Amino acid sequence: MSLLNITSDGLPNILVQLHATVLRANKPVPVAELLEHVAPAEFVDDDGHARNTLNRWIELGLFINENELVSARAPFPARRASALELLAFTRRSVCRLAFSEENNTNLWAAKSAQASDLTRSLAWMLAQDAYRTVFSELETMEPLQIVDSDRQLMRNPTRKTGLQYWARFLGFSREPFACIDPTVAVRDALPEILESGEEMPATQFLDRLSEVLPVLDGGRWQEEVLSFVDQAYLPRRPVGQISTALSRALLNLRQTGELLLQPKADFGSSLVLTGAGGVRSDLAFQWVARPGKGEKV
Repeated sequence: MSLLNITSDGLPNILVQLHATVLRANKPVPVAELLEHVAPAEFVDDDGHARNTLNRWIELGLFINENELVSARAPFPARRASALELLAFTRRSVCRLAFSEENNTNLWAAKSAQASDLTRSLAWMLAQDAYRTVFSELETMEPLQIVDSDRQLMRNPTRKTGLQYWARFLGFSREPFACIDPTVAVRDALPEILESGEEMPATQFLDRLSEVLPVLDGGRWQEEVLSFVDQAYLPRRPVGQISTALSRALLNLRQTGELLLQPKADFGSSLVLTGAGGVRSDLAFQWVARPGKGEKV
């Protein structure tokens, strides 16, 4: 099992349809009915992709299959939802499961990898220079940065393609506009970090974010991956300096008014964003706030 092997282990777009169908049904759906709804045999030569996707995400915990009846492990919290709301719910649910301890029991597994090939590859990708890295270069960069043959990431071009699919879907890429951009993933995770109208020290915000999205700065999975990276090719950032990837996301969310990054010299340690030219000392902050609904920023 390997999430990045999309040919045999499923596609994000099929997963979205499977999950939306089950969530909207609001009751267990027979497997055959579910597959026919998502990939009707009369119109689609599916080649087993829907079945493979369903099986994989039953194993990873998104769905429950009892006597060939499929239900969602976590139902949608509202009675009614738009397609976009369901998509965001699916994306966040998949993120949570993909980065869980249960689905990454061996982060460097080559076989029976659960979600670990996706987790380790995203953690490494998000540590790169977001302003200069493109997917086509990742295969060349990987052996330069990780020389231990037992600590490979994607392992072949097929998995690089899988990483492109999953990174876009999960909100860590906006290809072709920006190969590395976790804005959507961070936005999805905000309610688990800050309630609307809540604020906190910047370092506390970063700590919470690294727990919710452990492939980003300070997160468990990124830290483990970086411990095997040659620092001659990818130097570690000084304490308090935000990666270019996360900096891009925070700047985007500040621009849209979803987050306030506030300088408060008397409130704890400072964090500083990183731009295309390096550290942005003019973008240091000690406090993060999430405006309440209707609050002007």
